[in-house]
Amino acid sequence: MFLCIFPVVSYSQIIEDTVQRNEDTAQPNAVLISQNEETIQPNEDSISQNKDSVKTVSKKKTFESRVNYSAKDSISIDMTDKRIYMFNDSKIKMDDIELEAGYISISFNDKILHAESIKDSSSNKSQYPNFKEKGTEYKSKEIDYNFDSKKGLIKGVFTKEGEGFLHGNQVKKIDDKTMFISGGKFTTCDLEHPHFAINFSKAKVVAQDKIVTGPAWFSIMDIPLPLAVPFGYFPFTDKEKSGFLMPTYGYAENRGYYLRNIGWYFAVNDYVDFALQADIYTNLSWAGNLKSSYNKRYRYNGGFELRYEINKMGIANTPSYRDQKDFRFRWSHNQDQKANPNSNFSANVNLVSNTFSQNAVSAGDYFNNTTTSSIAYSTKLGDKFSFTANLGESYNVNTGAISLDLPSVSLSSTQFYPFRKKKSKGASKWYEDITLSYRTSLMNSINTYDSLLFKKEVFKSMRNGMMHSIPIQSNIKAFKHFNWTNSISYTERWYLNSTVKQYNPLTDQVDKDTIMGFIANRDMSFSSSLNTRIYGMFTFKKGYIKAIRHVINPSISFSYTPNFSNPSLGFYNFYLDKAGNKVFYSKTEDGLFGSPPSGESGVIGFSIGNNLEMKVKSSKDTVTGETKIVLLESLSLSSGYDLARDSVNWQPLRLNARTTLFKKLIINFNASYTPYAMDSLGRLTNEFLINKENKLFKRQNSQWDLNLSWQFSGKGEKKASREENNNADKISPTEMSYSPFINPNEILGTYVDFTIPWSLNLGLNYSQLSNFVARIAGYETNKSATLTVRGDVNLTPKWKIGFSSGYDFINKDYTYTSIDFYRDLHCWEMRMNWVPFGYRQGWNFTIAVKASMLQDLKYELRNDFRNRATY
Repeated sequence: MFLCIFPVVSYSQIIEDTVQRNEDTAQPNAVLISQNEETIQPNEDSISQNKDSVKTVSKKKTFESRVNYSAKDSISIDMTDKRIYMFNDSKIKMDDIELEAGYISISFNDKILHAESIKDSSSNKSQYPNFKEKGTEYKSKEIDYNFDSKKGLIKGVFTKEGEGFLHGNQVKKIDDKTMFISGGKFTTCDLEHPHFAINFSKAKVVAQDKIVTGPAWFSIMDIPLPLAVPFGYFPFTDKEKSGFLMPTYGYAENRGYYLRNIGWYFAVNDYVDFALQADIYTNLSWAGNLKSSYNKRYRYNGGFELRYEINKMGIANTPSYRDQKDFRFRWSHNQDQKANPNSNFSANVNLVSNTFSQNAVSAGDYFNNTTTSSIAYSTKLGDKFSFTANLGESYNVNTGAISLDLPSVSLSSTQFYPFRKKKSKGASKWYEDITLSYRTSLMNSINTYDSLLFKKEVFKSMRNGMMHSIPIQSNIKAFKHFNWTNSISYTERWYLNSTVKQYNPLTDQVDKDTIMGFIANRDMSFSSSLNTRIYGMFTFKKGYIKAIRHVINPSISFSYTPNFSNPSLGFYNFYLDKAGNKVFYSKTEDGLFGSPPSGESGVIGFSIGNNLEMKVKSSKDTVTGETKIVLLESLSLSSGYDLARDSVNWQPLRLNARTTLFKKLIINFNASYTPYAMDSLGRLTNEFLINKENKLFKRQNSQWDLNLSWQFSGKGEKKASREENNNADKISPTEMSYSPFINPNEILGTYVDFTIPWSLNLGLNYSQLSNFVARIAGYETNKSATLTVRGDVNLTPKWKIGFSSGYDFINKDYTYTSIDFYRDLHCWEMRMNWVPFGYRQGWNFTIAVKASMLQDLKYELRNDFRNRATY
């Protein structure tokens, strides 16, 4: 008996209807049912009826789970052999198994499924089988699959494993996780005919875990290359696994041929890992490196590195021979804020030997002459106080100078209102808004050299002290439109030693001595400021311009600091110089927290800020028909007058301006002017410019500069986010390319965006110093006018070039110049960075596979300031 169905219903219902028709009407063995989907129900009974009785026939068990299947053209059922045949866009779904193919047949006796493609009128094959099971997808030419044993035989398989793609001529599927391949290849190219592959004769695949192959060889464009290995191992897992770390090789001019970063990676558990690596050189130099990282979600994360090197340069038994031992230790630790909102611990430690940077491989280490370290702990003490403790270190590898903070401790309180009632009624009084806070700091510091660090003399260079500060502040709303702020600051410092100075006529020098013993000093200052905001609006009834708004922010302030240098207070002392004149000095001038200010100061300061905006007609805004244009983002003038000084009372007039024109041109201007004349050394005199040079103001010693920058870019598609860039299914290689092989000097960076056809950033900077400051700084001229250019352009849909350069028109010299070339090779990429001139002159060329899992499959060639003709 044979049924041809054009799409159908349940398998048990078909049997029931067929038996009914045969016994009652003896019609032919074909039924036509107009339903969309057929379902096979588990453990159903078929029912046969006649005129006299109802007979229940127990049907043999078929599938344990529900099977849904459909086809576009037809579904044929062979009732005798219990087979189903589906044609054109056939689909089957059962539990976590899905199959799509041009032709599918199912045998219910032995529970075997067969799928293959179909041919069109031109004998072209299409609708190849696409099999999915538990998240793993297999594309193939032909599939035979047993539902019971979960075993199958697949021909011409193509499936994705991790970042790569697996091709197999014939695959034997053992279970839902394991299969054996005869004749295949592995690649990270997503094309059906990949650009490159690692070929093998046989392999075992554990889905989402690993691939282990027999002898394997490398091929490009199906051309075998003389690159082979006795076996291959490709791990695929979301979890990290231990394994071999592939080294890089090349030639260093001062140490010979090398293998760098060869080693082993240890995946200890989900929270900790470490890598043990080594560098080996042909001149017997070597280095060992231990790296580890740790991470516990919502608690903390960090890592450390310990590196030890023995560098041998020159020829043995000659004066030029050097044998250096270097080390580096780095540790970073960060606590998640969710772990403990009230306390935090962090560390950033970087310790190196004084010659480590001389033989560093990376450019960052080579040019870094100063290292810093810090370990910090902070916590809240109740609702009012917070405590912080720090250990710090700064080391200059060139001079050997080292500075240590052992330790630095602070205790501070939040602002509180001492006069505010717990339960207030009505409007608050002005004194109820007075705030008070407290802060104390304790520091112990050592400034010495690395050669003296572990000697007794180091204690003589130790400095320590403690500082207390109490700021008091009030904010008052005056006359409805003014903000009046007053503050009093009290500071006290404690030290364990003081300084004594005395002129020595025998040496004609001032002798300085340190006296041990407790000493304290204190100072106090007062400040008051008044500010408001004024709005001006000009409206126009006709024309393109609708309105212009001007915002003015005037402010006036007064600050007063008494004179604490009077010897009667005990903070300052004096000695008589060679001419018998009194020279005052602070007893705590070397103190960590400084000394009370000398001389009285009473400064009246004023400033005025401006902002100018315009509202114009705009067809882009369909709601109001208007848009806002910022004409002047900021224009501020500030100065002051010191009442306590006997001469040169006026402070410099400072001018700051910023605006953006046409949404592209950014303009910044900063300048400082003085109303006083200067002497030949650039020092201010008490004579006004108006009397000497007939000018109101003149530029002062500080830098005067003007910055202009333009930003342009071609119209392109919407830029992809970083998250999308990491998703290969959303971003094609021609739109966005990501590479881990980046030279730090490169302009294009890690992500190369082809959606923007071009971009250009232009900058123009003009700066000028006084002749006196230029001489002190060692500059040949006091002026600089530099034009900088930075950008990139798509030469083709696959080629991009990036560039960065500049030229100083006054000094007639180029700034740092770099040119990048990038070629998208689909599954590969080519990069080249070229510095044509200057100290970093050189080039770096890399061609590599994009996928990070094959990051060691690359070719590098470079010639730069560190290694010449290195590959």
